[in-house]
Parts: sequence; structure tokens; C-alpha cells
Amino acid sequence: MAAVAEGLRLLLVADVSAEQVLGGAERMLNAHLRALLEAGHTVTLLTRQPDPDAPLRIALPCGIDEHRLPYDGDRGLRGFMQLRRAAGAWWRLRASHFDLVVAEQPFVAAALVAAGCRLPRLQVCHSLACEEYAGRYGLDGGLRARLAAAAMLWLERWIYRTADRVLALSVFTRERLRRMVGVAPEQVVIAPAGVSLPRRVRAAQRQAWRAQLGWEGPVVVTLRNLVPRTGVDLLVQTAAILRRSHPALRWCVIGAGPLQQPLRHLAGMLAVEEQIEWCGYLDEEQVAMRMAAADLFLLPTRSLEGFGLVTLEAAGFGLPVVATPVDANLEVVPELDDNRLAEAATPQALARAVGEALAAQQDEEYEARATRIRDQAQQRFPWQAHDAALLRAIAQIAAG
Repeated sequence: MAAVAEGLRLLLVADVSAEQVLGGAERMLNAHLRALLEAGHTVTLLTRQPDPDAPLRIALPCGIDEHRLPYDGDRGLRGFMQLRRAAGAWWRLRASHFDLVVAEQPFVAAALVAAGCRLPRLQVCHSLACEEYAGRYGLDGGLRARLAAAAMLWLERWIYRTADRVLALSVFTRERLRRMVGVAPEQVVIAPAGVSLPRRVRAAQRQAWRAQLGWEGPVVVTLRNLVPRTGVDLLVQTAAILRRSHPALRWCVIGAGPLQQPLRHLAGMLAVEEQIEWCGYLDEEQVAMRMAAADLFLLPTRSLEGFGLVTLEAAGFGLPVVATPVDANLEVVPELDDNRLAEAATPQALARAVGEALAAQQDEEYEARATRIRDQAQQRFPWQAHDAALLRAIAQIAAG
């Protein structure tokens, strides 16, 4: 098969918008959009409305338009049928415009296939939506939530099995595709994500930001959706364990979600409400300030870490990472020498690992450590390697 393909007319399909980076899904979408355009392909982007009042077509800074299917946000059959009807109307006008589909998530892709699109397709899998949904709603959502998760699993089996190739970010995700969906491992291309390095922060600027934030002692930061799988409750319990041995230690939680109030209640019960700063959702500039000003990043995942792009985001700011030994954390976190995996996904193990990581920093200057981590991340997780795997997979599909 051909190793490269040039000048293809690609339809890039996603369930999220490229307009604003809210998390890993949007970051990966923008990375793939960049790679495809740089490779000389003609790209059309099709997504769904992020909210019912959003425009159905917007211009992106990269020079292309984002087309959006009308979507009112319904997660059930009614919402999918709405996407199916909209995809049918959109596709009938453009069926001859493309050579190949690259689909980032399953739902808009499924609506498009159900509407009659039979083009060759590379399907990207960051994680399985049915497991994400069950982790967020299934425990207390009753019969409706369980039925919705089962329907998502059926749809994902269909959409991943009918793809010509599947691109995954980790061996863990490839194994989930095999066990949960029935995709043969040889159909899966593994392409770890890359690190994007923000502007280098000097020690004087970092100190100015710490003063602005009111940070004096060591600070551990995390950037997580506040849902059960991300394990922020483990962070709260870890803070309680370290409160006496590290009285100056502070914790910064960036992110929002349905567990925000229960987690704050837990912090109060464990008498660490004064040690934890709950920031909620922040824009990228405010996130960058806190990441650069912190001393350590904690990734307390309980389950379903398909890659952990935030590990590389932390490395971009020169932050060592302490993580639970869960899922793709086992693949990604140890690749950088300053990172640590806790012995178990427990508060006690995390407390030991955090204490050891902070002790290791005491005799090293910030700039030396940050430079080492950034350089190592760039060497071991270059976007060029991910882009090359993506483009090879597309070329193989086009040739086949």
C-alpha cells in the first residue's frame, strides 16, 4: 500500500466543535485538522451544534468553515434521529464532494453512515462513549441511564466494526476496543498524542503569578472534570492525609462537573476546606497561569483513562505528574523521568507519592527542572510522530 497520499478531499467529522478548546476531544480535533491541512489535503469539517442557539456554520482561524448539524442536546433516540435527518439533508447535497471520512467520535459519524454515506472511513477512538456515559450517569441514573449506555454500546460496535481502520491513542484503548466492541487488534493503529509546548515561563514571572494567586508554599494542581472516574475524591482524601506532615501544602482543582458540591462537602468533613482551592471552569489563560505557578500535577484517575492528554499538558508547563496506576496512565506517565506512579489507586499511596515528589524538588531550581521536563516530553511525545501515523492510516485506506 502507498505510504503517503496527497490531495485527498477529506470529510472530518466530530461530535465536538473546533471553535473552542474545552478538553482533550477538542484539542485532538484541532491537532488532526492542523495535520490534515499541513499535508495538503482539502478538508471539510462537519460537527453538531454545541448548543441549540449556536450558528450552523462558522469560519475557523485555520481558513475553513465548520458545518454543524442542528442538535438540541438530547442524548437519547430522539437526539440521534434529529442528527440522522440533518445528516441526510446535508449529505444529499455533497455526496460526491469527498474521497474519505475521518471521524473523531461516533455519533455524528453514525448519523452520516445511517444517512447513506458509504465512503472509506478512518474512525478515531479516544475512549468508548458508552463507558464515559455510564461512569457519569449510570450509577444513579436508573433504568433510563442503563438503557442509554446499552444503546451507545450497540451503536459503537456498529460504527467501529464498519470502519476501515481505527486510530487509538494507547494500547489500553486498543484492548477496550477488542473486548467491548469486537474490533480486531490488527485493524487498530496506535498513535500516542503529542505535547504542545506553551511559552516558556521564567522564574520571575512564575513568582509574580504565585504572588497574584496568593500562593506561598508548595501547590499541587489538577485539571479534571468533576465526575466519578476522574478520582478527585482521592485528591481530597490525599490532602487530608498530608495535612499534618505538610501543613503549608495547598491544592488547586481546576474543572467543573456534577460532583463539585459533594467534593466540597467531603473536603469540609475532612477539615481540608482551607487547603483546597476550587476554581471551577477557567479559560486557557487562567489555566496556564496556575499550571505554570504550581509545583506538581496530580492525576488521580479511578478508571477509563484512555490516554491522559493532560499528562502531556502538565509536562508542557514543566510540571512533574503523580498519577494512579490505572489504564493508560501505566503507558504514558512513566515515559517522563520526573513523573511517578503511585503504588495503588488509594489516598494512602497517592500521599506517599506526592510527599516523595515534593521532597525530590527541594534542592533543584524551578527553571532547570521545567526545562528538563519540557525537553524530554518534546523528544518522547512529538506531534510529528502522531501526525505521521494518522496520515499513513489515511493513505492505506485510500490505497486499499
